Amino acid sequence: MDAVRIGAGNLAGRGLYAARDFAAGEVVVTYQLTPLDDVDYLELPAGEDLFVHSFGGRRYLYPVPARFVNHSDDPSCFQDFDRCCDIALRPIAKGEPITIDAAEETARELATFMDAYHLALDGRSAPLLRALVDRKAILFRTPQAYRGRDAVVAALLDNEKVSLSKIEWLVSTGRWEALCSAEAERADGRQHLTMLLKIVAGNWQMVYQHLG
Repeated sequence: MDAVRIGAGNLAGRGLYAARDFAAGEVVVTYQLTPLDDVDYLELPAGEDLFVHSFGGRRYLYPVPARFVNHSDDPSCFQDFDRCCDIALRPIAKGEPITIDAAEETARELATFMDAYHLALDGRSAPLLRALVDRKAILFRTPQAYRGRDAVVAALLDNEKVSLSKIEWLVSTGRWEALCSAEAERADGRQHLTMLLKIVAGNWQMVYQHLG
């Protein structure tokens, strides 16, 4: 952590700053995410849930100091999700804030959720699908409605596979909810799909879906 230092900021009152100069393209922060199951999440100390993110339908805890990298509309870094590091977009002077565009992180979370969703459906895997569906979820497939995780999962697996395209997201302020609009291709033609996701206990969960 010699290359960066923790100071005042907007994440639990903290932010991250350069402790030396960085060149464009240089790795500024590296990190290793800690996967959390239900028990791990519930046992987190108060306030730690702020640093939990959901990728592929699983929770991960960001470590210090990476968890304190703040958002900026003009970020100094971008996240390399595959290498788990933040990389300088431009030269960064000593004392400058280390920032990212948090919208890119949310986009990654939603994209990996959809990857996990398609994997569960393609593999006809109830356990994988259950991990992505809220216990109070509602599914509308005209003319029927299904309520609750068990009924929704069973209905999704009983129906024919649906291929999604033209996926667009509307993310709420604070990124706790996200509305998906997509075109669904079925054997009997195309339909419009609307799906609402919500962060539940640190994890993106499907709470509502309508196809018709």
